[in-house]
Amino acid sequence: MRGTFAVTAVVTAVGITPTAATGAPNPPPPANNDPVAQYNQLSEQANALNEKINAANVDLTNKQALARKASGDVAGAQQAEQAAQAQENTYLIQVDQLAGASYEGARFNQLSALLTGTSAKDYLNRASDLQNLATENSDALNKLGAAVNTAHAAELRAQNDLKTAQDATAAATALKTQLAQQAAALQAQIAPLIAAKNRLNAQQQTALATTGVTGTFIAPAGIRGAAMNIALAQRGKPYQWAGAGPANFDCSGLIVYAYAQAGMPGLPHSAADQANLGVPVSQANLQAGDLVFFDNPIGHVGVYVGNGLMVDAAHSGTVVRVEALFPGYAGARRLGP
Repeated sequence: MRGTFAVTAVVTAVGITPTAATGAPNPPPPANNDPVAQYNQLSEQANALNEKINAANVDLTNKQALARKASGDVAGAQQAEQAAQAQENTYLIQVDQLAGASYEGARFNQLSALLTGTSAKDYLNRASDLQNLATENSDALNKLGAAVNTAHAAELRAQNDLKTAQDATAAATALKTQLAQQAAALQAQIAPLIAAKNRLNAQQQTALATTGVTGTFIAPAGIRGAAMNIALAQRGKPYQWAGAGPANFDCSGLIVYAYAQAGMPGLPHSAADQANLGVPVSQANLQAGDLVFFDNPIGHVGVYVGNGLMVDAAHSGTVVRVEALFPGYAGARRLGP
């Protein structure tokens, strides 16, 4: 996001509302005495942190999903381990029985069959039985070995899945703490931001709420063009921190909404994460519908509409509008054909 955030926003991920901040220092006031410049500078500071929180929320969702999957894998691995152990016990009993029978004299070798046989036919029958018994004993031993290996592999898998689940849960917990700290720091900027906004006269506040450059913007075919037209259709709707439509937006929320309505739902609500989608595009090869990114690290995103212009949700006090590409251009990505 570029600029400020809506002072009525709620940090839903950690339950923070915009009340007087405690434990976090207020940012230094801008040196420029121009109230609009002060407002915009505070907006930049707030939005940079806002976008970090958006990215952290995406990361938290991913880590929580990994923890849930890993926990499910643990249960599956433990069931597989129990089944393998049961199979191992079954074959162990069979091998023990065969071994006991051999010990008791129930197994004969080929020589004893020859010496005790009453006829050539009797010898052949006994020899055939001996061969079957030997094969049975060998099969039982092989199955026992396979069952032991399967049980051991299942045990290792259960241990690995358990560690993965524990690590993912710990990472998600640490990230929640980080989000709370970032939300407190963001909240600390509310008071000076309100003060800066109150220094703006009616004309200055009206100028912030303009829909920007007017005209006709030709969108390409396909989902990229559809998303561009949907973003343009949101012009005039207010900026709000963490907004993702349909009534208000922040910069990455506008992209999430436009592409979801165009048929590509599920984009991450984070400019930094959106900067990894699609394919990279050089600035010289920008086309209408491309996503354009700004700042280092990435702190703002808009939809390019041609002629050096983009449609975006810039900052608090403004509305979705068409404006020139910002300084600090960081790259572009193309989603869809």
